[in-house]
Amino acid sequence: MSQINIVTFDAAGTLLQPWPSVGAVYGKTARNMGINVDDYDIEIRFRNAFATAESSNKIKYGNEKSFWKNIVEITFQPFANKENIEPLFESLWEAFATGKTWKLADHAIETISALQKKGIQAAILSNNDSRLRLVLQDLKIEDYFEHIFISSELGFEKPDIEIFRNVETTFALPSSSFLHLGDSFNRDYLGATNAGWHAVLYGNENEHARSIQTFPQLLEIRQW
Repeated sequence: MSQINIVTFDAAGTLLQPWPSVGAVYGKTARNMGINVDDYDIEIRFRNAFATAESSNKIKYGNEKSFWKNIVEITFQPFANKENIEPLFESLWEAFATGKTWKLADHAIETISALQKKGIQAAILSNNDSRLRLVLQDLKIEDYFEHIFISSELGFEKPDIEIFRNVETTFALPSSSFLHLGDSFNRDYLGATNAGWHAVLYGNENEHARSIQTFPQLLEIRQW
């Protein structure tokens, strides 16, 4: 394997997980507003709504809130009405802009620090909106990353090759210098490898991908 100088990390689903879950946060917020829902049902409805939205729309700068509002409206369609959906959405928008609703992956920072001691820089490469910066600041981890690349700010999403080229241009390094870690086979693993990067799939197994289940395993895949 050629020399790797930069490791980029996917955010939601890899570096960060919703805490305790999207369904739990959505459910509690709704019940606080008098909307009686079940967390598990809301979780399933959210996942379906998100999958549909993600397949047909991108989170773009300027339409970030409309992207997520559409998901919230679909998720709560049988339970909320025109009067309470707006305040519900605003409450959820603010909730996921803080570190309280996100959990950092176990041993993530220790692993990143170990890589940095070996001279390898870390960055974030995420299909996300600008609230991610607030979350990283709230969790006090933004300083561990040389750059934070957010799709809504760049106008490209993984697996689009252009978002990977943007990272290469920023660091002024060739594609072979990068390794990307993420939980999506299509967006993260294939997106990175199609761009000429090294890649590792996180938290999921696929016969066509090199994968790890914990962050410390990243240190074991090669002699850095």
